[in-house]
Amino acid sequence: MNILITVHGYPPGHQGGAERRAERTARAMRERGHEVAVLAIATDNAPHDDLRFHDRIHEGVPVREIAFNGGANHDPFRWSYDHPELALLAGDFIDTMKPELMHLFSGYLWGASALEAATERGIRTIVDLTDYWWLCHQINLLTPTGERCAGPDPAQCARCYAEQQRRFRIPARIVPKVTNYAWSMLQPESSLGRMFGLPAQAQRAERLLAALAKVDRMLAPSHFLADFYVRHGINKAKISVCRQGVELQQCVIRKAASALRVGYIGQVKPHKGVDLLLEAWKMLTGPRPRQLSLYGSAAGHQHYGINLEQTLGDLADATWHGTYAGNEVWNVLAQLDVVVIPSRWVENSPNSILEAQAVGVPVVGSNLGGIAELIEHERNGLLFEVDNAADLARNLQRLLDEPELLPRLQAQALPFRSHESVMDTLEQIYHNTLKLHTTSQYRMVGAVVP
Repeated sequence: MNILITVHGYPPGHQGGAERRAERTARAMRERGHEVAVLAIATDNAPHDDLRFHDRIHEGVPVREIAFNGGANHDPFRWSYDHPELALLAGDFIDTMKPELMHLFSGYLWGASALEAATERGIRTIVDLTDYWWLCHQINLLTPTGERCAGPDPAQCARCYAEQQRRFRIPARIVPKVTNYAWSMLQPESSLGRMFGLPAQAQRAERLLAALAKVDRMLAPSHFLADFYVRHGINKAKISVCRQGVELQQCVIRKAASALRVGYIGQVKPHKGVDLLLEAWKMLTGPRPRQLSLYGSAAGHQHYGINLEQTLGDLADATWHGTYAGNEVWNVLAQLDVVVIPSRWVENSPNSILEAQAVGVPVVGSNLGGIAELIEHERNGLLFEVDNAADLARNLQRLLDEPELLPRLQAQALPFRSHESVMDTLEQIYHNTLKLHTTSQYRMVGAVVP
């Protein structure tokens, strides 16, 4: 097969979950003898106004990376999901490479551009629904004021987009009832409704749902995410739940320690709830020693990172170690007894949980979304009430006070699928998608299908 992997960023410069999955998929398919190329975004904050690209080879895979400035046009909102120039560049690359199939991870930054460039040329398409981007311009279903959103609605999406600006966000915090009433009275057909972008939000939803309707297959890493997309208009028959695998590259041996070693692994951003973990950490008591280690970057949220550093300055038993390369996660986990996932947003299928469980490290996580789907309370981990630092502290305190609890949780770790096993499944999905296309072609011309 000739496969095109398309994603919003690619290692080593981008180390998010979707980016790493795209890289592992490209490498695995190349090792299986398929022709593979990658089309990725290097940055949407380039210092130049035009779109530029450069080509490189990463672990034997050709990669084309595009750099542009997402705000350098008259309609940045529309171009965030419908970028004609990106579509042209994607089309040129497809014409050169001539793939049989394109696998798009997420949709962030690409929008409908790459998908339509592929479908217009008769290329089969698969989309990994790694997040909520197709239905939420914020990606994570969190408003700028930190509230969780139940799902897309043009008026609420317009409000969310407006409140990214401080002048609209402050009233929402100071006088929420008045602000809520004002937004509820806004009508799409009114001049104010048009000014605040209600029609634009409706157009975004219509455009992206139409693009997804043309996709051959969609993959969701969790049942929660699959159900969410089905509830909002996606054809259930086109979605398969395919949880990511774990690429366990080395034996992880943890040495016993007198201190309880607690860790956080992931992006250091407000929606990840790292501040909640620090708040809970300050509530712990008792003589048993404990250590908290944070791993991850606050890139893009420097102010949040500065606040965390100030808090950490008052905690003698907590350290922020910064970032690490993807394959170093096993060395990090070897130094931990438990991992905490204190997310405020509705996670889907966090890599950090699967990797921790693969080496017998229990997880304490928020009781919502894909986190609760992976953690069985009191069996392979502990769940706490989302946004509740006191409840998180209560669960961590149990690990300090109940010596038998940690070994019991470690012994009942969640079974995991290996990366190779998942690639076997994905390769079969690729074959089936192409076979289905061939079958439909035969039927169109009236031939008998063997």
